[in-house]
Amino acid sequence: MKKLIVTFLFSAFVFYSYSQWTWSNPTPFGYHLSDVSFPELNTGYVVGQQGTILKTTDGGINWNLMPSGTTRNLEMVWFTNTETGFVTSDSGFIMKTTDGGVTWQELQSGTTEEFNDIYFYNETLGFIAGMHGQLLRTKDGGETWQRAFIDIYSNVYSVHFVNENIGYAAASMRTVYKTIDGGDTWSSTSGDPYLNLRSIFFLDAFNGYVAGSDNFMMKTTNGGFSWTHFQSNRPIQQMQFTNELTGYALSYDELVKTTDGGTTWNPVGMAGVNTYFFANGTNVFGVGSFGKLFKSVDEGVTCINYDSSVTDDNLEDVHFPDENTGYIVSQYDVSNGLRYGKVLKTTDAGETWQITADGNFGRLTSVYFTDVNTGYMLGGYGKIYKTTDGGILWDTLVNNYDSYLNEIVFVNPNTGFIAEESANGAILKTSDAGLTWTTVYENGGAVRGIHFVDENTGFAILSNSILKTTNGGADWNETHLNNEGLLLDVFFVNQNVGYVCGFMGDFYKTSDGGETWNNLSYPLTWTFMNMFFVDETTGYMSGSLGTFFQTNNGGVTWTSIDSPVLGSTTLWFTDDLTGYAVGSNGTILKTTNGGQVFSESYMLPESGFNLFPNPSNSTITINSDDNTNNIPANISVFNCNGMLVMKARNLSMPVQIDISNLTTGIYFLRIETANSTETRKLVKM
Repeated sequence: MKKLIVTFLFSAFVFYSYSQWTWSNPTPFGYHLSDVSFPELNTGYVVGQQGTILKTTDGGINWNLMPSGTTRNLEMVWFTNTETGFVTSDSGFIMKTTDGGVTWQELQSGTTEEFNDIYFYNETLGFIAGMHGQLLRTKDGGETWQRAFIDIYSNVYSVHFVNENIGYAAASMRTVYKTIDGGDTWSSTSGDPYLNLRSIFFLDAFNGYVAGSDNFMMKTTNGGFSWTHFQSNRPIQQMQFTNELTGYALSYDELVKTTDGGTTWNPVGMAGVNTYFFANGTNVFGVGSFGKLFKSVDEGVTCINYDSSVTDDNLEDVHFPDENTGYIVSQYDVSNGLRYGKVLKTTDAGETWQITADGNFGRLTSVYFTDVNTGYMLGGYGKIYKTTDGGILWDTLVNNYDSYLNEIVFVNPNTGFIAEESANGAILKTSDAGLTWTTVYENGGAVRGIHFVDENTGFAILSNSILKTTNGGADWNETHLNNEGLLLDVFFVNQNVGYVCGFMGDFYKTSDGGETWNNLSYPLTWTFMNMFFVDETTGYMSGSLGTFFQTNNGGVTWTSIDSPVLGSTTLWFTDDLTGYAVGSNGTILKTTNGGQVFSESYMLPESGFNLFPNPSNSTITINSDDNTNNIPANISVFNCNGMLVMKARNLSMPVQIDISNLTTGIYFLRIETANSTETRKLVKM
């Protein structure tokens, strides 16, 4: 079975509408993939979540992300040749490409119903089946679509044609529709109203098979004039036969095979797939959740896995002691449901990750390294661990099952603090690199987060209040907020500017070191989970249900970032542009441009700065529109894939930049001052 997409007429800017968070794990991509189509053995296309369209030209070895111009979850794909194809999503949208996925054009379907199947008999004749009697037909390669007459009470799930005139559709209420005039008219055979027919396939004009719910199947040998009913040993969908006895199908998430005409189906080896596609008699491709990409050259018996994942555990926390070395800890092993956390490490700025420790740690909740080799992590149930060899061996420093430890931070190699969520709530401190820990604060509420800006000044959060120390944790003063939810995270940029966030859009800011707090809360249905600010104005915040936000004005307003965030997420930035986000199912994301979204609709009006000449092949000049010279500015240049290619800081207006070393093409130039940020298109000739 297949499904549909928001279609979108591309302008020159559609390609650049992606925010630049890329997959560090799993690779090459971690989205749920929903459908695959190979018009020939080497050229294939895959669609999935968040507008994902992948293309291969080497039989699945390498996959390239193609521009889709949408963030909708794409559900179905069908290519009639290597250049011409269609993708669909929900609400009746269809897109078409004629240049191998480089650009896409919206097609008007005339419906908002959900689609279930897409099928093209040739390059001009195609059908899309959907809910409430939707069976659309095109006779001009998708340029126009007309609805066939089908009972509106029937949901059509599958379509198959044996020639340009004779075709069949499987629907709800155990009904098979047949046409003998290319889809102009359809006749039906009534059946059991409690069974749905999910898949239909014909070998020729006479021999066909139908699979339905509850392991129900039918077979005809006379072109649908009569049907033989029988039960299979498995529920079957997306079925196809190579002869009267041999067929393949999807059953749950496995590719299965029959050699007795559909009564008995057995797995052939390809598991964990949402759909499959036979490129020829033996080569089969399968796609699945979290970016799974499979290929088999022996009908699924053995499989090549083209995706790579160091883990699919739920990842809880991330910390980088320098720009290249980073550590991540996980909650528990998803594969067996046991709470045995892992430690992941990178030494090449997230290009590759490896598991350095996989022991009976219990659920790991927080990690912090004072240098690239010395680090600490917390087990949820009162355990504190330390490593001095870069995360390979870990010593247990504390093992107290009566407490729940939330977050750990260090202000120097010897001094660290822990936020404890226990019956009384506490803050722990060490002054000897973790050998001993003392309680420096205790009260009747859970301490959920802690942040220090220097060795003396730190902040922690309770459910409805904020704690502050100015003497290294010896004393703590409490400021109450009027929030109705629970505070979950705290982050201070410096001694004066800080933020707290929490349930139901709670968000507060201080500019005087916590003496007073400005309520900037949002009337949202999701919860703000984690924050990271790279300076006083630019910050990021993750929320429940995979939401992700960015502010460029100190939290006054937030922009939702179109990013591949899955589940709750923890953030860490090594500089103002390079950041990481980790979350559920092994998700590790990286940005090298601050998550900047390149889309014409997101650009600020071109009024603050002048950029000339544009286009240019050598040097460009930037000055202020109001002739305010000598204002310090940061200039960043990104290519059309969102990668940072040039950067200059603290320049005084007017600015001259040599772009002669850039290749010909379109770039985006970001100009940042203390007062504003603008993004401008730059054309290099």
